[in-house]
Amino acid sequence: MRANSANRKMRSNHKAAARAGSSKSLQKAMHILFYMGQHGPETRIAEIASGLRLNKTTVYRLLSALERLDLVQRDPENERYRLGLKLHELGTKAVRARTLQSESRRYLKEMAHVCNEAVSLAVPSPSGVVCLERFDSPRTMISVRTPVGALFPAHCSAAGKAVLAYLSEEDVDAILLTNHLTRYTANTHTRVAELKNDLRRVRQRGYALDEQELECGLNGVAAPVISQDARVLGAVGIAGPTQRFQGKDLAEKIDLVKMTAQRITANLGDPGSWFEK
Repeated sequence: MRANSANRKMRSNHKAAARAGSSKSLQKAMHILFYMGQHGPETRIAEIASGLRLNKTTVYRLLSALERLDLVQRDPENERYRLGLKLHELGTKAVRARTLQSESRRYLKEMAHVCNEAVSLAVPSPSGVVCLERFDSPRTMISVRTPVGALFPAHCSAAGKAVLAYLSEEDVDAILLTNHLTRYTANTHTRVAELKNDLRRVRQRGYALDEQELECGLNGVAAPVISQDARVLGAVGIAGPTQRFQGKDLAEKIDLVKMTAQRITANLGDPGSWFEK
C-alpha cells in the first residue's frame, strides 16, 4: 500500500514538473518572438541569447520548434531568423475579429448604465456619419431616434460633429454637399462658416455638444475615438432631455464620453506594440 502511494505521488510530481517545464518553455518561446519583433527584421541565435540572457542551445531548440510551426523562418545562407508568415496570418485574423463595434459594445453598455441616457457609436462613411451601435435607456424620452445603420444628421448631432471635426476639410465639404445643412430647430447651423467654427471648438476642447440643434428639448455630448495613428475611427455620444445636460450633470457626461472614447482606443490597441513584452 505504501509503495503504491509513493509511486502515485512520484508520478504526480513528475507530471507537475513537466507542466511547469512546458510553461517555462512556452514563456521563453514567446519572449523570443517578442524580441524578434522588436529587433528584426532578422536576428541571429547569439543575438537572441544575449538579449534575453538565455542559453544558445535553449534558443536553438525553441527556434526549431517555432520554425516547425511556421512562426519563424530561417535563412540557410546566413543562419538568421525572421518572423514567419503564420504570425501575419494570425495577426490579420485578430484584427478582423476586433472590430470597432464589437470592442466598443461593452463600454457603451457601461456608459448607458452610468448615465441612464441613450448612448450611441457613430462612424464616418462616404455618405456621412453612420450610427454603428446604440443603447437606449428607459429613463429618457427621445422622439428622434437614429437606428443602427442610419445616417446621423452630422451637422447638428453631437456624435456627428465629433466625427466631422477630425476629418479632412475635403471630406467634410463632401459630406456637407451630400447631406446639406438642413434646419431642424432655431439652433441648427445652416451656414458652413458657423459649423466649421463649431468644429474648431470641438477639436480645441476634445468633445462636441448638441444644444437643441436637432430637436427642441434634446441635448447631446460626444467625444471622438482616435486611433493610435491619429485617425478618427468614430465617436461615442450621449443624448437626452435638455434639463439633464446642464451644470454638474453636463460636466459629468462630458467626462464620461471622453473617458469611454479613451478606453475604446486603448482596447483596440496599437498594431505596432503587438510584439512588446
